[in-house]
Amino acid sequence: MILLSLIHTFCLPYQGQIERDRARVLAGFPASEITVKVQGRDIHYADTGGSGPAVVFIHGSPGSWDAFANLMSDEVLLKKFRMLSIDRPGFGLSEKGKYEISLQRQAALIQPVIATVKGPLILVGHSFGGAVIARYAVDYPDSVSALIFVAASVDPDLEKVTWYQTVGSWTAVRWILPVDLDTSIQEILPLKGELEKILPLWNTIHVPAFIIQGEDDDLVPAANADFLRKKLNRGPVNTVMAPGLGHFIPWSNPELIKTELLRAAEILSKRTEITEVKP
Repeated sequence: MILLSLIHTFCLPYQGQIERDRARVLAGFPASEITVKVQGRDIHYADTGGSGPAVVFIHGSPGSWDAFANLMSDEVLLKKFRMLSIDRPGFGLSEKGKYEISLQRQAALIQPVIATVKGPLILVGHSFGGAVIARYAVDYPDSVSALIFVAASVDPDLEKVTWYQTVGSWTAVRWILPVDLDTSIQEILPLKGELEKILPLWNTIHVPAFIIQGEDDDLVPAANADFLRKKLNRGPVNTVMAPGLGHFIPWSNPELIKTELLRAAEILSKRTEITEVKP
């Protein structure tokens, strides 16, 4: 009971708001939901269709594609981007409960979905999703045009296993946990080691990067933003440090992500113009 109380205190403070937003936004939602087979696994995603630069959203842990439903139904963004949001392996309709602890494997499983888009590609990762897009960028560098990290868990030195995560990993406890929470614990426990594998690879990232971090984030230390600024020094970086802001930015402050998406599109447009100038 103590473990479940802590989960509700620290992990689900926006649960009611999330459910209300989801019901409101998904009514007449302008996207198709698709499930494809990738290496024998089901990978599910939503796709708004359209033209223009592509935006692919990667949710946190736990989570599902509709974490970004507000942004994917935004009229301004719909006119400018094609947007996809993926259920990461083990969540939503991507074989709920069948977790994948390897970041490299997670990137490989979503790669065929992302490869369906043409033109400039912006990856947006929230929380654990930030680690996934970092791994994706180093494994598939030629396909990524810009990265947006939202309250991203990326610094291995800042990954601390809590006592309640340890308790939640015990066999005697796992069977009473909700499937999403159990899946989350199983992928978070090895995250430090997975992030350490990326350490020598950050210097391969040369694309524009955008960092959004709440200074009062109780789940992902704000110092992750400092880590990103140091590692992403081979391309332009824009950082938004928000005083008083917590962890659940896609629901509490989606306009911050919208602003950075539009900023990224402007930068990419200027780069294209420069590339296309003939001597």
